[in-house]
Amino acid sequence: MTDRVSQLATRISEIEKEFSKTEIRKAVKLLEQRGSTSRVQAFLLHHGEGSATSKLRGKHRRKPVEEERSKAVLDLEHKDPEKYAVLSEFDAIIRTGSVLPEVIEIRMLGESLSKRFSCKSSRRDAISKLMKVLAEKPLPEIRRVVGNALSTHPGDDGDSDYYKLAQFIITGKTIPSHGERRI
Repeated sequence: MTDRVSQLATRISEIEKEFSKTEIRKAVKLLEQRGSTSRVQAFLLHHGEGSATSKLRGKHRRKPVEEERSKAVLDLEHKDPEKYAVLSEFDAIIRTGSVLPEVIEIRMLGESLSKRFSCKSSRRDAISKLMKVLAEKPLPEIRRVVGNALSTHPGDDGDSDYYKLAQFIITGKTIPSHGERRI
C-alpha cells in the first residue's frame, strides 16, 4: 500500500510542477462538467489558497534576501523612526551585498558589538542577528557603526546614488560627487 501511495504522491508532484494552479482548477471543473465527480475533485475545486492543496507543495517560498527586512528593524518603524530609517537603509545595503558582502564580515562586526552575537548559519540569519544587536544600541552608536561600515565598502567609487542616499540618511548631509564642490 505504501508503494502505491508513494507512486501517487510522485505523480501529483509531477502534475503540480508541470501545470499551474489555474490549469489544475480548470481541469477539475472540466471533469465535473463531464459528470465525473468524486470527493477528491470536490476538495480540489472548493479549497483555495492556504488550504491543504497548497500545503502539498511544502514550505512557502521566501522572498529574495534583497527584498527582506529584519524583524528587529521592522519593529522600530513606529517605536523609533530615526533608528528605523538608518537601520532599514543599512539592512537593505547589506542584503544587496554592497556592504559586508561576506558572512565572515557580518559575523566579525556583530561580535565586535556584542559578546552574545553568534552566527554559524546563513548570511540571511547573520544579517537579521546583526540588525537585532544594532537595534538595541543608541542612535549615535548606530550611526557610527554604519558610517564605519560604509566607509570601508563605499561601493563602486563611493559615487553611486544608493551610497549617497545611505550617507544622507545616516549623517543628514549630502555627499558631493567627484565633480561637485560643497558650498
